[in-house]
Amino acid sequence: MTPDRETWHCFGCGEHGDIFTFVMRRDGLDFREALERLAERAGVELSERTAREDRRRKRLREALEAAIAFYRQVLLEARQAERARTYLDERGFTSDTLERFGIGYALNNWEALTTRLRARGYTDQEMTEAGLASPSTRGGVYDRFRGRIIIPIRDPSGRPIGLGGRIMPGADGPKYLNSPATVLFDKSRTLFAIDLAKTSIRREKLAVIVEGYTDVMAAHQAGFTNVVASLGTALTAGQVELANRYADGVALAYDLDLAGEAATQRGLVEELQGVVSKVRVIRIPSGKDPDEFIRTDPEGWRSAVADAEELLPYFMRRAAGDVDMRQAQGRSAYTRRMLDLLRRIPDRVEQDSYVPELSRLAGIDERILRDELSRAPRPARARSAGNGQPPAEQVGPRLTPLEEEVLILLLLNPDLAGRLPADERLPLRDEVAQALGDAWRTAVRDAGGRPDLEAFVSTLDPASADLARSLLASARARGRRADAETDHESLRVTLVRLRVEEATDRLSDLQALLRASVEEADGADIRALERQFTELTREREQLVRTIRAPAEAAGGRRS
Repeated sequence: MTPDRETWHCFGCGEHGDIFTFVMRRDGLDFREALERLAERAGVELSERTAREDRRRKRLREALEAAIAFYRQVLLEARQAERARTYLDERGFTSDTLERFGIGYALNNWEALTTRLRARGYTDQEMTEAGLASPSTRGGVYDRFRGRIIIPIRDPSGRPIGLGGRIMPGADGPKYLNSPATVLFDKSRTLFAIDLAKTSIRREKLAVIVEGYTDVMAAHQAGFTNVVASLGTALTAGQVELANRYADGVALAYDLDLAGEAATQRGLVEELQGVVSKVRVIRIPSGKDPDEFIRTDPEGWRSAVADAEELLPYFMRRAAGDVDMRQAQGRSAYTRRMLDLLRRIPDRVEQDSYVPELSRLAGIDERILRDELSRAPRPARARSAGNGQPPAEQVGPRLTPLEEEVLILLLLNPDLAGRLPADERLPLRDEVAQALGDAWRTAVRDAGGRPDLEAFVSTLDPASADLARSLLASARARGRRADAETDHESLRVTLVRLRVEEATDRLSDLQALLRASVEEADGADIRALERQFTELTREREQLVRTIRAPAEAAGGRRS
């Protein structure tokens, strides 16, 4: 440190900066958080508006802390929490681990927490804004978490920002329920246990990211304290950036058996643009999750982490095992898919660094691969161009990558479109996309399987025609061609993933309906809604299982 100049320099790593960057780096904060902390220590009030917001945030954190203490007390002392205590004991968690993570239990009661917090002076609005309560249609609020094991979620400084709730085995409802998005809690930029893991992450120079809370707890209990969780969501760039405050890389202990899921690979690479090279994959024995792997084979886990493979080479290797590389057709289809993946990386130097590995796997000269990469433009992203405006070339409906993939596959493969059951609705949310898909399937059936694509487009309404031309132009720019060997499976998987998303949205709607009706509906109505929720949850779980089912098993149903 150089106090006179208010600067610092690390002679070990070469980093330097001012007091703000020092606090940000040391404590893992963003600039606003560092500014707030330094202003608080200096007794400086930033502005009246900022002071009001800071007081509001502080009040919400205090409400969360009070809730965490209450849930913890319930787990330790309440007779109604006996089953939860038994479950945690059977899972092998020690009292020290439960204390370290602040694990609690929410009584299966509509107002146990809200009544307690009101008595301590917290308003219904504050409890709702903290994500602890939900509004009732008859006025007032009710507890958001009921009959669940409670897991506190904290920011890097250890301040509470949200909660996770694990339902008791055998009970109906979603397995995990997280706090909603609040001014404190943004799931896409949060890592569970980052406050407990950041010191080890710095020491190990690696953050290991798993999916579930209990995976993290089991890892820390076994001594692997550089493990955090992404709260059950797909990995986001914000989560990687948070981990990278403490280490230069992250390793995923996910079930990433994505060799056949091209759309999923493209979506993940696009989300991680700029940080994809910092992501590695830990190979976990088939059928095990990190919790079980760590408990049964801690040395195996240690070796798997040490041998973690970079994300894109992992995708390349897994995809190569799914095709017959001895056949020109298989090798060509594989190479096109991998080039499409590389084009999603905006940094040309980083993009080029993966060419030698692709050349080795595909048996194709590096010069040819680089020529193909430079020949086709990188696809435009759905995000803004950086000035708050959408890209100029982006017109028509905003489709998700999965929706685009379905329509491109159907347009390029009339045979696939013809094999879909006539009464099966495509799981597309956009009306124009749905109309285009339906019109193409009708045209394929009317033409006996091989309609003229250009003639078909000329008969469409302007919106559908524009969308069709845009999708076909995108496919041509990326070198996409019909490939019967891989497109059938890609269509099956993509349709199932869209149906999973559709089921997830319907589950959210049912949850909202249950919350709105619980105070005024009679018991029969609530039980009917709960039965629908349970049935839809099972349907969604079945869809998730079929994603990785062999194409032959699901082909007759989906594609």
